[in-house]
Amino acid sequence: MVRKFNVKYFTPSVQELKKIGFDAGYLSQGLERHRFYSFKIYDLNPAQANILKQTAISCGTDCAVHRNTITGEAACSDCIISGSISEFRKICEKLKYQPFQLSVLGGEILSLIDYKPVSLKLHDKIFDWSKPLVMGIVNVTPDSFSDGGAYYEQDCAVEHALNLIGDGADIIDIGGESTRPYADIVNVDEEIGRVVPVIKKIREINNSVPISIDTRNAITAKEALSAGADFVNDISGLDYDEKMLDVVLESGCPFILNHSLGTPDIMQDNPVYADVVCEIYNHFLDKINRLCESGVDISRIIVDPGIGFGKTYEQNIEILRNIEQFRSLKLPLMVGHSRKSFLQKMFNTTDNIFLDQATSVVSDYLISKGVNILRVHNVKMLRQSVELSMVLNS
Repeated sequence: MVRKFNVKYFTPSVQELKKIGFDAGYLSQGLERHRFYSFKIYDLNPAQANILKQTAISCGTDCAVHRNTITGEAACSDCIISGSISEFRKICEKLKYQPFQLSVLGGEILSLIDYKPVSLKLHDKIFDWSKPLVMGIVNVTPDSFSDGGAYYEQDCAVEHALNLIGDGADIIDIGGESTRPYADIVNVDEEIGRVVPVIKKIREINNSVPISIDTRNAITAKEALSAGADFVNDISGLDYDEKMLDVVLESGCPFILNHSLGTPDIMQDNPVYADVVCEIYNHFLDKINRLCESGVDISRIIVDPGIGFGKTYEQNIEILRNIEQFRSLKLPLMVGHSRKSFLQKMFNTTDNIFLDQATSVVSDYLISKGVNILRVHNVKMLRQSVELSMVLNS
């Protein structure tokens, strides 16, 4: 085959614009013409949907709407609109002068295009979310689904945490109660006895690495924070212990807001959602509003959709496919997918070496979708993925 022109698939970047001799004074504006977004907008009435579509067309792009929108037969329509950043800025400028609250819609679209998570200051560290962070898992339990018992003894748990730090963990997540499906409830005193000595010992050796306490119990969280933990990671999303909010408020600590459907002992008993992604998203909206109204600083909230916590295999896959939607909450996003049952089911194995490889593939995908924290067992493997991703996308 003879080609007259050399035409290739391509991903634009500032460096490539410089290579072709593009005007250096307009690099950022030039890049906006070549970077593309897609947004889904829900429940527009026919007038809103038709105006949005025509506005998009007038700016050189398009908007997909329900086929009966133009006749008014569809009472409402979800819309999918795509375009370059430059085209979206033109669309939003035109929407300023449109009726039916479309000026508000334009502002929402612009806020998503220009969104960057607010930096989180923790002691002498600043998380600006410019690159993904690696959270290493330390299960001080006899019955966790992946490594139950391996780090149950205090010295083993401390050694494992230090190894994870050496492998490049940005945060250590320490838990004393297994939250695997059908796990037994652990007495709070027992949970505290498992995690607090480990936290104290780590702090004697390393006083700088951020530590997260993985618990749904307010008393455990409070004791762990006093021992040197920095984050609270509550898989129940404040639903299990009503006093957890008081602990978060009093300490001012960063809070990882998870989603789960019920408690671990029952959460996998036929979990049902009409639309799993939308329901989790709306759950987060309600909880974030509650936290902010209670006085929690929004810059200290992180969201985690809770892979495996009250979700079927198919629902977990659906969440991952649509993980980018949760960035619309404008908060840092964490995902804990490591070695979980959806991977075990997909590949019919419980071998951790293989599952770590599968986890790494999912991690690469999540990094490409803008996830901010990845919670994993094999920190060394993920650290390599993060560093490689940063080089390739620089």
